[in-house]
Amino acid sequence: MIKGFILAAGFSKRLRPITNYIPKPLMPIAGEVLLDYIYNFLRCNSIDRIGINLHYKAREIENYIKKRRIPIEIFYEKEILDTAGALYNAKNFLKDSIFIVHNADIYWDGNLIEAIKWHKNLKNHITLLVHNYAPENKLIVDNQGKLLEIVNSDKKMRANFAFTGVAIYSSEILKLIPPGSSSIIDLWIKAKSEGYEVRVFPVKYSFWHDIGTPLKYARAVFEKIRRNFTSFYAHPSSKGCCLLEVSGPVVMEKNVKISIPIQVKNVIFLPEVEISASQSNFSQLKFSDCIVGKDFTIPIKKIRKNNDTIACGGSSRSYYRKHKKIYCIYQELNEEFQKTIILNDFFKKISFPVPKIYEVREKYIVFEDLGDVTLYSWMQCKRKKEEILQVYKRILEEVFKLHWKITPFLNNLPISLPQFNFEYFLWESQYFLKECVKGVFHINISKFGRNWQKRLKEELHYIAEKLAQADKVLLHRDLQSQNIMIKKGKIYFLDYQSARLGPAEYDLASLIWDPYIMLSNELRKELVDFYMEKMLKISDQIFQRPLFLQKLNLCKIQRHMQALGAYGFLSNCKGKKNFSKFIPSAVKLLDEDLSECSEELNNLRELISQLHSIVSKKIIPININLD
Repeated sequence: MIKGFILAAGFSKRLRPITNYIPKPLMPIAGEVLLDYIYNFLRCNSIDRIGINLHYKAREIENYIKKRRIPIEIFYEKEILDTAGALYNAKNFLKDSIFIVHNADIYWDGNLIEAIKWHKNLKNHITLLVHNYAPENKLIVDNQGKLLEIVNSDKKMRANFAFTGVAIYSSEILKLIPPGSSSIIDLWIKAKSEGYEVRVFPVKYSFWHDIGTPLKYARAVFEKIRRNFTSFYAHPSSKGCCLLEVSGPVVMEKNVKISIPIQVKNVIFLPEVEISASQSNFSQLKFSDCIVGKDFTIPIKKIRKNNDTIACGGSSRSYYRKHKKIYCIYQELNEEFQKTIILNDFFKKISFPVPKIYEVREKYIVFEDLGDVTLYSWMQCKRKKEEILQVYKRILEEVFKLHWKITPFLNNLPISLPQFNFEYFLWESQYFLKECVKGVFHINISKFGRNWQKRLKEELHYIAEKLAQADKVLLHRDLQSQNIMIKKGKIYFLDYQSARLGPAEYDLASLIWDPYIMLSNELRKELVDFYMEKMLKISDQIFQRPLFLQKLNLCKIQRHMQALGAYGFLSNCKGKKNFSKFIPSAVKLLDEDLSECSEELNNLRELISQLHSIVSKKIIPININLD
C-alpha cells in the first residue's frame, strides 16, 4: 500500500486577497478545483489512501470534501505545525507504508509511478521529485542523485535542481521528526546527516505550476485552456459570456454573471463575480491583464511571457507571439513551407481571407496576429441559435467561394495541388484502422476472420472509389473549428497548406460535423440547406440533391475515420494526450453516420458499433478524457 498526504494548512498569504474568500486548495483552474485534481492525480498513480492537513479555512475545505464525498482523511492543526510537523501529527496514518507528500499549490502531471518504482528499487528513505527550473534551483546533488546541499540565493549558480513540491518518503523517516512545529527542509538535512538515503528524481511532465502567487496562478489557468486548444472557458453555471468582446484569453469560473457589454483580454473572473451596470457610469467596461474577484481586481503584469507560445493543435510546427506578430517555426524545411507561402499569396490576390505574411526566413514565417479567438473558442460560450447560424453562414459563404469561384483560377497557381484520389482515401481508412481501432481500442481485426476482413476491405474500397469519382473542387481539407479565426466579426482561415482537390462535401463534413463542436441536427440541416441553395443558383444543370446528400454522408464517414486516426496517432505517438478527449464524440458521429447511411456497409457498421459501445461504457483501454 502507498499513501498520500496533501499539505494544505498554510495561510496562502502570497495569494491574497484571493485566499481571503477562496482557500488555496479550492482554487478553480478553468472549472477544475485544485484539490479535486490533486486527489485524482494521486489516485491515478496508484495511491491507495490519502490524507490532508487543515488549519486556515479548515471548515470550508472540510465542508467541500464532505459535500463532494471525497474519501480523504482529515488531520486538523489547532496551531499550524509547518510542513514536517504536519507529518508528525499524522504519523499514525503514515507509519506503515511508503507515502507521497504533495503540496496543495502544485498543479502538474508528472511521472509519479516511475518515481515510486525508483524510490523502491534504490531503497531510498527520501526521494525529492525535482526539475531544472532555473529561477528556483537550490538543490546541489552528486552524479548518483544524492542530495549534497540546499543553497541560498547567493549560491544558486551552483545548484542543479529545484524541488517540485512533491516527495516520496519511507515510513522510517517519521522517527526523525520532533513533536510540534518543524520544517520539511530541516527533516531532509537531518536525514542526510544521520546517513539516511536522500536522493532526487528528475521528473518528466507536460505541465507543472506552483500556483502560489496571482501571476503563477493566472499562468496555470491560461496554460490549461491553451492545452485544451482554446482561449476561452466559461463554467456551465456562468452567464453573459455572449456580452464579452474578447481579444485575449478569458476564463469565467462558477456562477459568474455578466449583464453588460465589456471588453476583455487576459482576464480571469473568479467564482460568484457579477459585472452589472450599477458598477459603472459607463455603458461599457474594459478589463485587461487582471484577476477579477467579488470585490477586488488584481492587476497582473506579464501574464504572457515575451515570446508567448501558442497552442498548435496537431501540428509539428511551433508558434509563438512576439511584437504583435505570429512566428511559425518549422523544425525542418518541407514542401508545406513553400506551399504555405505560395497559397497565401494566391489567396490574398483572390480575396480569400487568410492572415498576411510579413516575413519569410530560412525556417520560419511571420504572420499577421489575428488574436486568440478561434471558432472553437468562440463556441465555448453558450450562444443563441441565430448567432451561431450567422457566423457559420459567413464561414460557408467563404467556403463556397473557395469551392466554386476560386477553383477556376487554379491555373494561376504556380504549383500543382494533390488530389483526393482512391489511394489517398484508402490511406485515410487504413490510418483509422491502425492508429485508432488497433492503437487506441486495442482491437485486432484479424480475430474476426478472413471473410469478415475481406468484406470490410471491400466496403472501404467502395467508399474510396465512390468519393474518388466525385467532381473535384479546391478544398481547405482540414476545415475544423480550430483552423478558423474570428477577429472583430471577420472570418479568417488557417492551416490551409494541406489544401487539395476533392469533393466539396468533404469540407462540409469537416466543418458541420466537427467532433470538436457538437452542433444540433437542426442547425446542421439548416447549414447544409444554405450551401445547397447556393449550389442551385450557380448550377447550369439540374442540381441532384439526393446525390449530393449521398456523397455528403460518405464524406462524413471518411472524414470521421481520418479524424479518429489522427486523434489516436497524436495521443499515442506524439504524446498529445488532450486529443484523446475528442475520440468519444468522433466515434459517436461515425456511428450516427453509418446508421443514416443507405449503403451496404455492414462490417464497418459492426466495427464502429463495437467502438461506440466501448466509449459508452467508458472502458477504453488507454487513459482517455471522457468528460
